[in-house]
Amino acid sequence: MWIAVAVLAAAVVGAVVWWLRRDQVAGGAGDPFEVDVDLGLAPETEPAFMEGLRAYPLRAQVWRGVLTTYEPPRLISLHLLADAFAARGDAALHDPQGAVAALVAQLAAVERPGVLHLRADWLEGEVDGMDRLGFAEAAQKAVAGGCSASADVTVGALQVAVRDSNTMMLDLARMLELYREARDGQPDAPAEELLRDAAQRLIEAGDPGLTWTRPPTQEDLHIVLQPS
Repeated sequence: MWIAVAVLAAAVVGAVVWWLRRDQVAGGAGDPFEVDVDLGLAPETEPAFMEGLRAYPLRAQVWRGVLTTYEPPRLISLHLLADAFAARGDAALHDPQGAVAALVAQLAAVERPGVLHLRADWLEGEVDGMDRLGFAEAAQKAVAGGCSASADVTVGALQVAVRDSNTMMLDLARMLELYREARDGQPDAPAEELLRDAAQRLIEAGDPGLTWTRPPTQEDLHIVLQPS
C-alpha cells in the first residue's frame, strides 16, 4: 500500500513540475515548440527530433524555423539543428533529449551561418525617444515590408519570414549600432529611413549581425532589399 501511495505521489509531483516548466517556457500561450515549417526529416526521425526539442531543459521557443534560446541568448536555424540531429543516426533516435540538448549547446557555441549570437543588454534607456519596444517595432516596420515578422525585445532579435522555408534573422544590437552611426551623419533624417539603410547594410554584408535559416536565394534577397 505504501509503495502504491509513494508511486502516486511521485506521479503527481512529476505532473506539477511538467506543468510549471510548460508555463515558464510558453508563458501560458500554447506550445512554444510547435514547428510550422517542413524540416525535411525522415518519418522515423521527425517524432524523435520533436520529442527531444520539447524536452529541451532551458527556456526556449520556436517560430518559422528558428529556435530562440535565452540562456545564452541565441537564434539557431531549426534546419541546421534538424540536419545535425539526423546525422547522428541511431544514437539520436535512442536518446533524442540528450541529442538535442548537446547539439544546441554545440551549435550555439560559435556564431556561424544559421546561428546568431545576441546581447540581452542591447539597449539601455532610449534612442531618439524609442525604448526597446519602440525601436524593435520601428525596425520591424522598416525591414519586414509585407512579410510576417517577429521581434523579441528580451534578446534583441528580429525575424522576418521571407518565404515558407526561409527566415532572415537580425541582431537588433548590431542594427542599433548602424542606426546610431547613420544618425550622427544625418541628424534630421526620419528614423524609418535610417533603420531601412541600416538593415540594407546588414543584408548586403551578410554578417555579422544577420543570418538565415537556409542560404538565401536571389529571390529572398530581392524581397528583403525591396520590400513592398
